[in-house]
Amino acid sequence: MSDTSTNGPPPLPTERLQADWLRTEPYPQLIGGRESFDGAARPVIDPSTGGQPASYLVATEVEVEAAIAAARTSFDAGAWRRMPGPRKAEVLEAAAATIRADAGRLAALEAMDTGKAVSGARTNDVYEAANAFSYAAAICRTAHGDLRRSSFPPELLPGGGPDLLTLRLGEPAGVVVELLPWNGPLMTGSQRIASALAAGCSIVAKPPVDAVVTLVELGRILTAAGLPAGVLNIVLGPGATVGEQLITDPRIDLISLTGGTDTGRHVLAAAARNLTPVHLELGGKSPVVVFADADLDQAVGWAMMAAFVNMGEVCVAGSRLLVQDSIYDQVVDAVAAAAATLPIGDALHPDTFIGPLINERHADRVRGYVHRALDAGDASVVGKPDLPDGLRSTYVAPTVLGRVRRGCELEQEEVFGPVLAAMPFQDEAEALALANGTRYGLNGTVFTRDIERAFRFADALDCGEVNVNCHFAPDMNGGRGEPRRASGFSKTGVDAYTRTKAVNVQVHSG
Repeated sequence: MSDTSTNGPPPLPTERLQADWLRTEPYPQLIGGRESFDGAARPVIDPSTGGQPASYLVATEVEVEAAIAAARTSFDAGAWRRMPGPRKAEVLEAAAATIRADAGRLAALEAMDTGKAVSGARTNDVYEAANAFSYAAAICRTAHGDLRRSSFPPELLPGGGPDLLTLRLGEPAGVVVELLPWNGPLMTGSQRIASALAAGCSIVAKPPVDAVVTLVELGRILTAAGLPAGVLNIVLGPGATVGEQLITDPRIDLISLTGGTDTGRHVLAAAARNLTPVHLELGGKSPVVVFADADLDQAVGWAMMAAFVNMGEVCVAGSRLLVQDSIYDQVVDAVAAAAATLPIGDALHPDTFIGPLINERHADRVRGYVHRALDAGDASVVGKPDLPDGLRSTYVAPTVLGRVRRGCELEQEEVFGPVLAAMPFQDEAEALALANGTRYGLNGTVFTRDIERAFRFADALDCGEVNVNCHFAPDMNGGRGEPRRASGFSKTGVDAYTRTKAVNVQVHSG
């Protein structure tokens, strides 16, 4: 087991948050282009300190109804969906520019609200949020359908009948309910909302109760950029009340969820009452597979990042490390050693890599997976550095567990925290069986210098996205691969928010 100093976390700059960065007390709903303040207040909890730097209002039933009505009215009136593509692009580009200009504040608010390290929030989350709107603007400028010539069967009508041209046009899905996760509300919210706007939809978005601040700020940015009133509405509050009202309303045309598998099951069941289409991105238990011929330095670095970026609170986290047995100890020990050097501390400290998990309840859940695995003899500790003194119980050290027993809870279930399960394999067949051996199928990674093996293994991996000799993709706004089991089959990117209309035009009577 690796150890680190316990002299306490590094000191923070004098001012964690500038006084004017939290611009509302409390944070309200955004409905029909206006801010609404009717509900009961709940605190915003900073997971680094336990402090309450702000509060937000839980949407009332009347406010949720008003948000749905505003979205429905805006879509049916066509103020956004019928707006020319270049004009839509101007609005989305203006939003992207504001996000970039306000990067420091938005990153700090995201770190305060979620525990995400502020340096990562700025270099990744805010960057990807702005890029999402730039990408969506480009789609608005270039979107088009397709055209093909068609005809009737030659024996059906005299002379073969008329000649037809068939146009297939992408149309907006309609009014979208967007249910967002707490691990990256600004980035994920921007990617989903930008795609829906590029498609021409109107939206009612609900952030999770543990992370509301940056989505409200995003709504304000889009309003200031010129988005018509009612096109984006934001309501805050629990899934059991606010979320349930949204997913059961018959005026909703599409429900989009990024979240956990159990929530996905519930949303599917609720949406079935109205036959509302559902787009899901759910959990993951992604394998990182390392063959003996791989560049081991590259593999170790990527495996460490895959497991511990954002404290492992990532749907595509590489939470299973599968290593060929001849190099198993070398690779797993090196990953554990690298993880032990990661700076742990306040999410708002610029040097922090490992911040707190979202709340104490979730941190206890993550620790429970580790304790049960060790108590049952399902794994052994390879690396688990001591936490610095003075940190709250929301912190969990980056933990590498080795020789994990196949089929055990730790190997099969999504932990969603800084815990890596390592397992050896003998050959390609065993590696593939392990990699495909869970109910998840969001993402997979393979490290090898053998190009034929890379393609062969990628083809056989049963997942929506495969990485070869890397893990995270540098640009996620075109839509990642979707899961194959837990989340069903669905489109990605802007396509997820469109439906196809065919228009047949007679061009010659025959």
